[in-house]
Amino acid sequence: MIGIRTRYSLVQYLGLQSTDSIELLIEKHGITADFGDRYVSAITVLKDCLLSESDGNILSLVEEIARTSSSFRGSAPRKGIYDERFDDLYRCLQLDGYEIENKKLIQLDPSISDARPLDDDLLEELKNSGLDEDGAIENKINASSESFRSSPANYNACLNDIRVALETLAKAIAATRQSSGSPPYDLTKWGSVLGFLRNVGFITLEEERGLAGVYGFVSPGSHRPMGLSEEQTARLGRSLALGMCWFLIKSYRASLNH
Repeated sequence: MIGIRTRYSLVQYLGLQSTDSIELLIEKHGITADFGDRYVSAITVLKDCLLSESDGNILSLVEEIARTSSSFRGSAPRKGIYDERFDDLYRCLQLDGYEIENKKLIQLDPSISDARPLDDDLLEELKNSGLDEDGAIENKINASSESFRSSPANYNACLNDIRVALETLAKAIAATRQSSGSPPYDLTKWGSVLGFLRNVGFITLEEERGLAGVYGFVSPGSHRPMGLSEEQTARLGRSLALGMCWFLIKSYRASLNH
């Protein structure tokens, strides 16, 4: 599925084109919008329709953009700004699990084609969690995205921010499990926090090992897997850490009902 961040980026990208071109393009892909009100900007109209449009129509639209990007660039009044907006759209799509390669839109993991983007799911769960650190965790997740999308991309910051988000979430959950009879732990040490969560029955030994492994993968100085570029490693590491954050927050919310 196409996430909210990518949809906003698409609005910004299309906003560089003439209104007539935009209207013709989106109608071609089954998207209806009213550009007739001269008091409403094209950006506002695009935002209203693209944020709520079906994934199928959005993907169809992006596939044409991928195929004909040179034509769009040719009609853009300022080529430098066009390149920046296209690069941002490209990177947002990567975070949703898509790649533009040789003018084709490629899904990196077809097995999750119907799944909602993990960022969107996770941020929604965080907002409903009641955890004291939910805002700080959300800020780090968003900062990780911004670092990946920045020009030039900062892959180290991308992984560092998502690592901090994972660590902060685990610590916030651990704080809710403390009691007069619970075992002590060192809040400054990741292994100690995980050990505490296992000792109080929040995670199993296997889950502790999985969390420790992902944390190590996204930590500074970790070894880059053979055959992966720095960009691919950052995207993989961020995806793994997001998955572990999602696991923790879902487990936490489920525990509140028991």
